[in-house]
Amino acid sequence: MSSSRYHGVRRPTDEGQLLTETEQHSPPTTPGINLIGHVTGNLGLAVAARNTLFALSQSGEPFEVIDIDPGAGRGGHDTTYAEHIGSPERAEYGINFFQLNPSEVAYMAQDSPPWLSLADRLNACVPFWELPRLPVKWSWIELLEAVDVVLAPSRFIADAVHTSAPAATVWHYPQAVFLPDGIAADRARFELPESSVLFYLSLDVTSDLSRKNPFAALEAFEQAFPAGGESPDVRLVVKLNNSGTFTWAGESAKRIRDLLADNPRITVIDRAMSYAEVLTLNASCDAYVSLHRAEGLGLNLLEAMSLGKPVIGTAWSGNMDFMTAENSCLVSFDLIPVVSDNSAYQPEAIGPGQSWADPNVAEAAAWMRRLAEDPELRFRIGAKAAADMASLRERFLQGEVFERLEVTRAETMTRKSSAERETQWKPLRRVSFSLRVRRLGVRILRKLGLKR
Repeated sequence: MSSSRYHGVRRPTDEGQLLTETEQHSPPTTPGINLIGHVTGNLGLAVAARNTLFALSQSGEPFEVIDIDPGAGRGGHDTTYAEHIGSPERAEYGINFFQLNPSEVAYMAQDSPPWLSLADRLNACVPFWELPRLPVKWSWIELLEAVDVVLAPSRFIADAVHTSAPAATVWHYPQAVFLPDGIAADRARFELPESSVLFYLSLDVTSDLSRKNPFAALEAFEQAFPAGGESPDVRLVVKLNNSGTFTWAGESAKRIRDLLADNPRITVIDRAMSYAEVLTLNASCDAYVSLHRAEGLGLNLLEAMSLGKPVIGTAWSGNMDFMTAENSCLVSFDLIPVVSDNSAYQPEAIGPGQSWADPNVAEAAAWMRRLAEDPELRFRIGAKAAADMASLRERFLQGEVFERLEVTRAETMTRKSSAERETQWKPLRRVSFSLRVRRLGVRILRKLGLKR
């Protein structure tokens, strides 16, 4: 479990004051990385943080870990890096590596926990976002232009940052996943039929259902294998995640369960699992399906491909960093206006004119049919996927980004004083009050089960 849950112990001495006098006159910092993120959590940002930590542990770069509790019972689930997690009075190393989204980093900068130093550190942020332009609310643009480096986990996100935050310094930070040892198919563990061809869909119900678009996968499955038709022995396995975190998340999970209840060929698994168990379920199926409308990266797709599974996926957004016509089953799409019930994707939050993909369901159904009828095709695409993901891991483990950050840190600290670097954070002062009011409102609404 994390021993460093962040609660903003130190408060600014003046409204909007982000940096203390100590920070403005700090001695030179030690080379190394302070990894700050939801390290023990059971959400995608946490998996990304642990993948970075794995690469750090192999690189020889000094590091320490500050675990940020995401709330709603989602922290403390994965203790892989527990021995590295501490609660230092002051983060020791010269690079703050934020595996958090910009709004979270902005809140943290405003609250100034006692271990956080900004002006005498190189600050890097790894943002995850799913649309062609960044949100206009929640200080995303101000924060990404304040940090020294934005590490974009996909080219899609890099383009969004370039478009919306032109003053930001953006590096492409290609992602990879590192699977725990011993992951292997085990259908009996999940009471799944041994002889069936199993299509798999994993869905975090705290994500936006309109964006994740699981209903298109259901429609494609029913088109490919109509009830009463001459169909091969097929099943669709749907794993629901985090349905017990918020009231509205439970309602989303119930909506999906009710929709799928009448189809005996669909199995819904809705219970908490460890990361290794989720991967074992993935490994037990034959193909993964993601007819998403938008993905910043597509972590579930990366995992399935790393397990050697053919992935049927929308050919748009962050997953196109690693999906090709040779290693996956790409589905064409039309771009349509973003329409969602989720507050994160309302026009006042994302700005006007945003679009995302509407995948071709008939094309996805055709892929399902082909994969079900041709085991050799499944093997060939899956083997290519596994080989390409192995290449991604090799590159990730080279640690180029850590070396480049160290060089940039040395250059930046030599070129700018702490007082000069403090000016990078001034734009956040303008949003200080609104950030705090919004955060308080969100906390109240979530406790009441009224906020997504």
